[in-house]
Amino acid sequence: MARHRKASSGGSNTMMIAIGVIVILVIVAAAFMFMGGGEEATTTQTTQAQQTQTQQQTAQQTQAQQEEKFRIIMYTGSPGGIYNPLGKRIAEVVSKYSDKLEVVAQDSGASVANGKAIKIGDAQVALMQSDVAYFAYNGKLIKDFEGNPVENLRALASLYPEPIQIAARADAGVKTIWDLEGKVVAVGNPGSGLYATAYTILSTLGLWDKIVKQELGFKDVSQQIKQGTVDVFFVVAGVPTPKIEQLAIQVKLNLVSVPDDAIQKLKEAGLGSLYLPYKIPAGSYEFQTEEIQTVTVMATLVASADLPDDVVYEFLKTMFEHLDEIKTVHERAKDIDIKKAPTTPIPLHPGAEKFYKDQGVLS
Repeated sequence: MARHRKASSGGSNTMMIAIGVIVILVIVAAAFMFMGGGEEATTTQTTQAQQTQTQQQTAQQTQAQQEEKFRIIMYTGSPGGIYNPLGKRIAEVVSKYSDKLEVVAQDSGASVANGKAIKIGDAQVALMQSDVAYFAYNGKLIKDFEGNPVENLRALASLYPEPIQIAARADAGVKTIWDLEGKVVAVGNPGSGLYATAYTILSTLGLWDKIVKQELGFKDVSQQIKQGTVDVFFVVAGVPTPKIEQLAIQVKLNLVSVPDDAIQKLKEAGLGSLYLPYKIPAGSYEFQTEEIQTVTVMATLVASADLPDDVVYEFLKTMFEHLDEIKTVHERAKDIDIKKAPTTPIPLHPGAEKFYKDQGVLS
C-alpha cells in the first residue's frame, strides 16, 4: 500500500510541473504580445503626430506666403459688360503667376465709380474709358469730378477700342451724326461716362442744343426705342455689343456714321487724342451691310499713384507675360497689344513707364 501511494505522489508532481511550465509559457507569450502591441500603437501615434505637424507647417507656410504678397483691390465693372470678365481674368492671372502680388477683383459701376474708388483709396487698380479717365484726372465735365479732380489717377495700359456706337431706328432717317438735329436722342444718365462722352462730342459739333435730349441709359431706353418715342441712342462698348444685337431682333436699327468733317472738327477742338477714328466692319451686326466710320475711346487700365513702382512693374510684367491666357476671356481682349499700351490721355504711373521702357516700346 505504501508503494502505491508513493507512485501516485510522483505522478501528481510531474503533472503539476507540466501545468506550471504551460502557465509560464502563456504568461511569457502574453507579455510578448502585449509589448509588441504597445510598440505598434506607439508607432501609429508617432506617425499621426508627424502628419499633423507636417500639415500645420504647410498651413503656416501657405499663410506666410499669402501674408508676404502685396494685396491689390481691382475694380472691374458690372456683370454683362466686358470690364467684368476681363478684369477678373487679369486679377486671376496676375495672382496665379506672381509670387509677390495678390489681386482681388470686385464688381463695380464701371468708369465713373472706378475713378471715385481710386480717389478715396477703395481700389488701387481699375478699368475706365479713356475719356472718362481724362475728365476725372482734369476735374471736368462729369459732376463727380468737376472741380474735384482725381489727382492720384495714373494710367497703366490702353487695352482695346471701345467705339462710340450711335444706333438709330431704321425709320428715323438718321444716317450720319449731322442728321441728329431735331431728333430725340438718348444721351445716357447724368453723371455717367456715357453722358460725358455724348455731351463732349455733340457740343463740340454744335449739336447738343439742337437735339431733343433724353437722359436715359440703355436699360431704360430700349423700351423707348421699341415704342418709337426715342429715335437714337449712344453706346460705348466693344463691337459687337450684345445689347444692340438683342434690341435689333425686336426693332429695325441702323448704325450712324461720324464722317470725316465731324472727326476733323473734333481734332480742331483738341479732342483728337481722346476720340480716335474707328471703322466698324461690315457684318458686325446682322442688320449692318456696310462699313461704318465712327470714333472710339480706349478701355484703359488705371491705378493709384500711391502704388509702389515695383508693384506696378510686377503687375504689368506678369500680365503681359501671360497675355495669351487673358485673351481667351473675350474677343475684345485679343486687341490688347503691348506696343499700343503706353498711349494714354493721362500720365503713366512711373512703374508703368519704367516697364515699357525696359520692353523697348517707350523711349
